[in-house]
Amino acid sequence: MQRAMARRVEDEIRKLCEELLAGKDDDQQIQKLVELRAALRLHIERLRARAADYPMLLERRQQAAIPQSESTGD
Repeated sequence: MQRAMARRVEDEIRKLCEELLAGKDDDQQIQKLVELRAALRLHIERLRARAADYPMLLERRQQAAIPQSESTGD
């Protein structure tokens, strides 16, 4: 379900970009820019939310302490 919503937002962004490039009227282009910014903001917020929930890999190597060398007391 979440993937379908993301797809719809991406499709909307593509459509707005095409309309923006095809438009000739300045007022219409300004309106498309406003809509595009809102769609991009929504997409970024969703990506950030997904990244926050993404399981991070833990370091597999152990950080072992360097063993102390035994000094002979010379």
